[in-house]
Amino acid sequence: MPFESFWMFILSGQIPTILAKYFMFFIDVPYIGAPTQYLYIRNQNITAMSKRVFFKRYLWLFEVIKNNKFITFSEIADKFNNSGLWEDEEAGFSKRTFHRDQMEILELFGMEIKYNSSRKGYFIESEYLSPNIGLLIDSYRFINTYKAFKDVDRFICAEPRKSGSEHLMMMLDAIQNRKRVEFTYRKYVDEKLEHRTIEPYFVKEFKNRWYVIARDKKDLKVKIFALERIEKDPIPASPSASFDHPQNITPENFFKDSFGIFKLAVEKPEEIELSFKPLKGRFIKSQPLHASQTIINESATELRIRLRLQITHDFIMELLSHGNELEVIKPKSLKDRLINELTLTLENYIS
Repeated sequence: MPFESFWMFILSGQIPTILAKYFMFFIDVPYIGAPTQYLYIRNQNITAMSKRVFFKRYLWLFEVIKNNKFITFSEIADKFNNSGLWEDEEAGFSKRTFHRDQMEILELFGMEIKYNSSRKGYFIESEYLSPNIGLLIDSYRFINTYKAFKDVDRFICAEPRKSGSEHLMMMLDAIQNRKRVEFTYRKYVDEKLEHRTIEPYFVKEFKNRWYVIARDKKDLKVKIFALERIEKDPIPASPSASFDHPQNITPENFFKDSFGIFKLAVEKPEEIELSFKPLKGRFIKSQPLHASQTIINESATELRIRLRLQITHDFIMELLSHGNELEVIKPKSLKDRLINELTLTLENYIS
């Protein structure tokens, strides 16, 4: 479910906790068991109903301006009056309301609604939309759609998953309060059960699975644990078992040079050059493989990109998934690794 991703947005620090409160009121999700840090309300006089109204209006306004570049205020007001939002008791739309919404959207989403004096209209530049905010809006759209239709399971086909999301709330609470956590962990490598005590720093989602990045008290090394491999529910180590979160370990810098969930301790990132056939290139351009991706050449015959990251198993598997629509230009070591993997794969079918 897209809702699972919402907690990662809060933890990333890129979304204010007040936005979490708006969102939770909108989708009517109870706060039972939620970390108390997420319960902050800037204006205690705002009711749950008004929060839903305001949040719906902010998202509606974002969609309207994004899809109608240089729209005038009068056009926005007309669309609002025809949207049905005006029927909500606390939802008015005056010039004053619009300017207040501009400030709220900037504060909550980090998106600035700008006015172009020569075109006499408002616009939002999509590059100002951070990936986390974009995913939050996608979650809102999905949940809003899900609530709007009856028997929605008949015409929405979601992927079955075992993501470990049932442990997210406990982990986020421990991260926020800097409390050690104990659990029994089962490795995929040997299926052996092990008792672990960790100091959790942050969580990460990759391919519909959740992971916690934490320091293992066993050897004091920072490791990556899959939440789905935790047996039973994790518990606090003890009421007094707190820890200090190192400032140099953040979601941004920890995986800066990594693709996926693997992170190599000693290997340095490498300059990588890839060439994709035009159709595949359109997908790669619309959804980059990595934050370091830059376009070297785009033509009728290829999309050529440059990346800078560690060459990990996850990255190799990603490249193999693109089949003959991809050619590795450099480094030669990466090209050789793919040749070796493809050779081994071919042997499964011709031996």
